Amino acid sequence: MKVLKNEKTLNLFSMLSLCVLVLSLAGCGDGEDEHDHAQGGAHADEPNAAAIMAAHKHENADATCFMCDPAKREKSRFWCREHVRYEDRCWLCHPDLEDKNRLYCKEHYLYEDECFLCHPELKNKDASTSDATTKDVEDHVTHDHGHQDTDTTQTAKAGALFCNEHNVAEIECAICQPDLTTSLKPGGNMKIRFASIHSAEKAGIRTGLPRATQSTPSIESLCQVQYNHNTMAKVSPLADGVIRAVKHDVGDTVSAGDVLVELHSAQAATIKSQYLSALVERDIRHQTFTREKRLYEQKISAEKNYIEAQASHRAAELTVKNLHQQLINLGYTPQEISVVEKDQDTSASLVIRAPFDGTIVSRDAVAGEAKAIGQPVFTIADLSTRWLILSVPSRHIAHVQKGKTVAAEFEELPGLTVEGQITWVDTAVDPRSKMLQARAVVHDNAQQIKTGLFGKASIITGSDQPVTLVPRDSVQRHEGASFVFVRNEPDLYSIRRVALGQTRGQTIEILEGINANDPVVTDGSFVVMSEFLKSRLGAGCADH
Repeated sequence: MKVLKNEKTLNLFSMLSLCVLVLSLAGCGDGEDEHDHAQGGAHADEPNAAAIMAAHKHENADATCFMCDPAKREKSRFWCREHVRYEDRCWLCHPDLEDKNRLYCKEHYLYEDECFLCHPELKNKDASTSDATTKDVEDHVTHDHGHQDTDTTQTAKAGALFCNEHNVAEIECAICQPDLTTSLKPGGNMKIRFASIHSAEKAGIRTGLPRATQSTPSIESLCQVQYNHNTMAKVSPLADGVIRAVKHDVGDTVSAGDVLVELHSAQAATIKSQYLSALVERDIRHQTFTREKRLYEQKISAEKNYIEAQASHRAAELTVKNLHQQLINLGYTPQEISVVEKDQDTSASLVIRAPFDGTIVSRDAVAGEAKAIGQPVFTIADLSTRWLILSVPSRHIAHVQKGKTVAAEFEELPGLTVEGQITWVDTAVDPRSKMLQARAVVHDNAQQIKTGLFGKASIITGSDQPVTLVPRDSVQRHEGASFVFVRNEPDLYSIRRVALGQTRGQTIEILEGINANDPVVTDGSFVVMSEFLKSRLGAGCADH
């Protein structure tokens, strides 16, 4: 048996087992319920596809034709896999289409006046004859992929090819023409006929009506919680020193200006001493300047002495201001500097204060530890907000924009949903993961989530719209597209192309393709998919 490639998601062994079950059900029905296969029985002496291809040869071993090379077949004409010929030239399947007045090439299964394999000169003629035969199909068949009424059956007008085996128009027969399903749009369908009216029931196939509801269009992405780095600070000393005392611990809530750590800093003592000396020098220079100014005004002292005293006084003022600013840079407040001046304080005491209101989230400080400038002792964060770092598949780039609302859920926090707005979108896609990074800021419920949590986020892309819900098991994948099965008759089902929305637990949203009145297969959809794919597994249209 030659097995063609199916969807990666299908388990081949399970499918083969189910196909055996479905095929075995072909004989389960009562005689009056079975379809008429007399057409195949009437030609029991005809060679099968394998025998036809075994006998098919070319003078040139490397040569191919439309019989052995699917790429050379006319795209607008159906192909009979069972008898290896075009459907509209297969008198075994469609005896009513045969023109008795035209010679028939039994080697290549075409009329002699169109068989260019026997008559190469036909290739150089105008293709009107070939076009005419093609129009036999095109002019008589209507295939409306977008029709979504209650009855979505595509109509076949008089003269269209008809699948006698499955009792549907050839263009609608999903078993005989499975390749046509790839061209269906959401809402378009083809038909799958079971062997008897009891086959589906015996295979455990059950149907149910979808549930209509509302849904908000969104994009699914992964997310990770982080602290808001815009309201976070690593607190470190502004001068080298040794820790004398630690005033707070991890988890403490602090206010701006609260003392966190006391240091012993020789640099602080030096600057204090220099500042106090500069104050004394400034006072002396001020007195000298005042005296020289009075003597100059009384014409007693030379102008040169007055100018020199003025310059010395200004230099002393600048020295005081410079050292005053150095004390502020070390973290001293103006009030503390006033105390230094009043008490003539030259101690090495230096404190580190909280820069803003927040919570201590990490600590790296113990008494007696030496700390250099820039080495963190605490990390403080404002926990009223959090960041969500989003990883979005690159195919959704067009929908990821600043200002979009994000809703995130976490497995560790069942029932909790946090919302935020996107504030940043990366300008590049990760070349390895093909993911786009974005960031959202969460305000409400931010304190209930924890930094480092991973979750699933939905980026809202539009307003509410009506959807239908079906069980997740109702949806089957084929050739990269999504399908559900709709019951038309006890033995007849439609394979319907659908557009999917979000997954909701054990259900999934259908955005387009079905409505609330369609009886969708809820149990046994894999069995129907196996029936649909049986021709690709070697059980052709008329393997009985």
